[in-house]
Amino acid sequence: MNTKPRSKGPGRLLLALAIALVVVIGAAWAALAIFFPPARVRALVQAQLSSALAREVRFDDATIGLWPPVRITVRGLRLAEPGGLANGAAFEAGTLHLDLDVAALLVRRVVVRRLALERPALHLVLRADGGTNLDGLAAAPPPGAAGKPAAAPMDLSVRALVIDGARVLIDDLKSRRRIAAHVSATLDFDLERGGTRIATGGETRISALAFGPLSAARLSELDQSLAKIEWRIQHRGKYDAATRRLALERLALGFGRTDVAFSGVMNDPGPNAALDFTARGRNLDLGEILAALSAADAKALSGVRGGGMLDFDLAVRGRLGSPRPPTLTGVVRVTKGALRYPGAPAGVDAIAFTARLAPDSLGIGDLTARVSGQPVRAQLVVTGFADPYVRFTVDGDLDLAAVGPLVAPKDTKLGGRAAVDVRGQGRARDPGTIALDGRARLTDVSVESPSLPKKVEKIGGSLAFSQERATVSALTAQAGASSFTLDATVARPLALMAKPDSVPPSDVNFTLRSPHLDLAELLPAGPGAPLLPNARGAGRVEIARLINQKLDVTNVVANLALSPGVLEVPSFGLDGYGGAVKGTARFDLRDAARPIYVVKSTVDSVEADRLLSAWTPAKGLLHGALNTTLDFSGQGLTPEDIKRSLTAVGLAALANGTLGPGPSLDAIAAFTKIPAFKSVTFHDMKLPFRVEHGRVVTDAVTLKGNNGEWKLSGAIGLDGALDYAVSTTLPPEAVARLGAKGALAAGALADDQGRMLLDFRVTGPARSPRVAWDPDAMRSRLAGRASELLDAQRARLADQAREALLNSQKPAAGDSARVATPTLRQAAGDILKGFFGGAKDTTAH
Repeated sequence: MNTKPRSKGPGRLLLALAIALVVVIGAAWAALAIFFPPARVRALVQAQLSSALAREVRFDDATIGLWPPVRITVRGLRLAEPGGLANGAAFEAGTLHLDLDVAALLVRRVVVRRLALERPALHLVLRADGGTNLDGLAAAPPPGAAGKPAAAPMDLSVRALVIDGARVLIDDLKSRRRIAAHVSATLDFDLERGGTRIATGGETRISALAFGPLSAARLSELDQSLAKIEWRIQHRGKYDAATRRLALERLALGFGRTDVAFSGVMNDPGPNAALDFTARGRNLDLGEILAALSAADAKALSGVRGGGMLDFDLAVRGRLGSPRPPTLTGVVRVTKGALRYPGAPAGVDAIAFTARLAPDSLGIGDLTARVSGQPVRAQLVVTGFADPYVRFTVDGDLDLAAVGPLVAPKDTKLGGRAAVDVRGQGRARDPGTIALDGRARLTDVSVESPSLPKKVEKIGGSLAFSQERATVSALTAQAGASSFTLDATVARPLALMAKPDSVPPSDVNFTLRSPHLDLAELLPAGPGAPLLPNARGAGRVEIARLINQKLDVTNVVANLALSPGVLEVPSFGLDGYGGAVKGTARFDLRDAARPIYVVKSTVDSVEADRLLSAWTPAKGLLHGALNTTLDFSGQGLTPEDIKRSLTAVGLAALANGTLGPGPSLDAIAAFTKIPAFKSVTFHDMKLPFRVEHGRVVTDAVTLKGNNGEWKLSGAIGLDGALDYAVSTTLPPEAVARLGAKGALAAGALADDQGRMLLDFRVTGPARSPRVAWDPDAMRSRLAGRASELLDAQRARLADQAREALLNSQKPAAGDSARVATPTLRQAAGDILKGFFGGAKDTTAH
């Protein structure tokens, strides 16, 4: 047989190639071991990191491997905080793996197949000035590099950036807040055309989120109410720096069963960016959303529980920073919604509505719900957002405890029920133009607030609305022992709540009746004058008993006239302290810090001791029936304002009374050697007084009684300083009865008819007055002339008044010119007490 030699088969060729590949790999490993020993790799990595970063950086080990593809591994990497690693590490990683595609370098592309960070930790500090602890991290180029032509940058592609088990700590110094979280992410990005085009995508997961104050030193000291929620962020998009265009294919935020996705385009990113975005959400769990917002310090939703499903399909189009803001259009739909605030005895459930948004309108045509089991229906249409015009209806029986947190100010608790069937329409910026129609009835309503001294309860009554006005019928309320009933008609009722002068006021007419009213139980405590509603009109007040601190009077009747910020009282009358008071008043409260007040009153037959005992420490000082007129005015509430602006004029007359004892009378009795002067009985006393420039002037006082005639003229400052001249004439029978002969030895004079003449001055502080004779005045009277002491005192008072008026017209010199603690109550009380004295003042003014 003829035989032919066999040809080389493919298996032998493959074997040869495999052997060659092994030889090449072996040679490469040998070359790698020879040219890149561990010490050299460590030095190369250290040099590259040091040249790229302007911050101290250390690592434990660095290696290079060829299989799998070229891999650089760095272990124990630490990047220092500003100032060096002695201050801590801003970033650290247990292991860093960098897998390079070496073949891509041949076409001038840097391809990172995988960049993995195992157990990294990042500490980010946000400073109050907007900087961070990572600022200035990149190193400056080496000397001489600026003069060399720059090499064309290569494209960079990172196919997988894997962050495994990262710990992130953020310290926000401005808000003094510390945030901690665990982060895991798988990302990719490409930098093309020299970095002018960026494409990125991937998914990030955030868990164990905790937050709290900067002082927290351990994780257990942070709020971990959100720690069990895993947040998912997915993104895919491109940014072209040349065209300044950001295109988001998808940006999604998810947690639990909730997933919200955004997509669209942004041109010219920045404050004037042009937006064209859409947002879609399907079957969002409202319970999860409320729980997240409640735990994330959203104070309005703190502790709120709820549920239901939310769907939306929205679009935002327009340019930021333009006169016409971007438009929001689309549909928001809620089904099976529920809402309950902490502490509320009931909640709102079965909430369902569809909100439709157009470029310049919002419509909710089908809102339904149940409040404490009772159905509620509502509609709302808003058009023209620049000057919104609203139309609405509300129909249902509302449990105010359930809906109070939605409509009441913070920390205000409502209770009771409101049966409402109301419709309205008008301009939102001018509430007075909103025309209402329908009715409302309040039953056992209560209001509790830290700003109110007492809980206001048992509020009940009915309100009827028409196109012209609202009618309030038998609206009752109670707070503590106080209660009242109000009947009123109000045109343009919603304008009552507007700021005065911002919209035309409401027209009101009302009557308020009360069997017992203590203002301390109703009015909020605090500085400043009370605020008046934005109203004009008239009213009448009838109060059987009125209490306001020390004021306790009965049968109060007042006619009132209202205008924005001004309350006028054309007439008022009341009974108190055994007599009656009537008069007029005006209060201008447009400047709440410095209200203007004018009061004119007449006091008829008031028991002087009851009045003084209530308002001054001078209990038991003055007895008798007091009649007086009083006109006073002023501006402001502070002692400085009162001293500068308070003026008053009055004339007090007392009949058949007694005066004393007190410090001034005690001092006069001791000085004149007449013990009976410690208490003076009189048939009548005339006491004209005025308040001006920080002084109460009494000129001229006349007191007649069995102990002769007393005349005095002088003033007491609001600081208690006395300046009085006193002229007394004792008839002969009084001299004998009082045993006043010792006064002659003390310095008094007697005339040829046996009358004793005493002229002296009283000065010094009211609590320890000083008394001194005026012999010239006594000799003048002995010669038959009028008391020169009183004439000189009146002249001095006039001169002092003129000087004070001139000084008040000059600029204030500073705090040294101010009186330390005067008050209006002290001024009124010291009109009598300052000269005649009284018991030791132990009250807290």
